[in-house]
This record gives sequence, C-alpha cells and structure tokens, in this order.
Amino acid sequence: METLGSEIKKVRLENKLSQEEFAERINRQHHLAITKGMVSKWESGSIEPKTRMVKAIAETFNVSVDRILGLTQEKANKVETIAMHMDEDLTEEEVKEIQKYIQFLKSQRK
Repeated sequence: METLGSEIKKVRLENKLSQEEFAERINRQHHLAITKGMVSKWESGSIEPKTRMVKAIAETFNVSVDRILGLTQEKANKVETIAMHMDEDLTEEEVKEIQKYIQFLKSQRK
C-alpha cells in the first residue's frame, strides 16, 4: 500500500507540477493557503494534510480520495479495465455471464 505522501507526490508528478505550482493550483480553485513547504512535508510524511486538504487535492486533480489515501489503486485499475469493456451494447444476459465468469475466477484462487 502506498503512503499518503507518495500518492500526493504521484498526483503532482503526473500533472508535471513543481510543489509550488501544485499548491498554487489547489489554492486558486479552493481559496486555500497551501504553501510549497506544506506540500514538501506532506510528500515526505513529516505531516499529514487535513481532510479538507485531501478533498481539495482530489477535486483539483480529478482523482479519488481513496486513491490519495492509497486505498484502492490496484482494485480501481482492475475495475476500470473491466468496465472499459462493458459498454452499452452488451445485453443484460451478457453482463450476467461476465459476472459469473468473474466469480468463477475468484473461486479458482483456492
């Protein structure tokens, strides 16, 4: 599981921003007063952002709070991959067959 700081850093780097630019973007959108130093401390793990800051990061960069908290990255990737292949052209019966197959795969883990 990723740490809160490492996930914040990943989000920042994915957006090709310096710590200062990252803080400025959040501040502009949410009228906060985040500093470069705060971002640095978050990323290093020396302090953790308050809940409202985590929410602001998630909203600003269009990621889930769960991702920032390091809770669902692997699971989210699997679900997104499956969901991309389940479009509106599938019948209800086809969706049920896919769900059965997923259950079958899970049962084979033992």
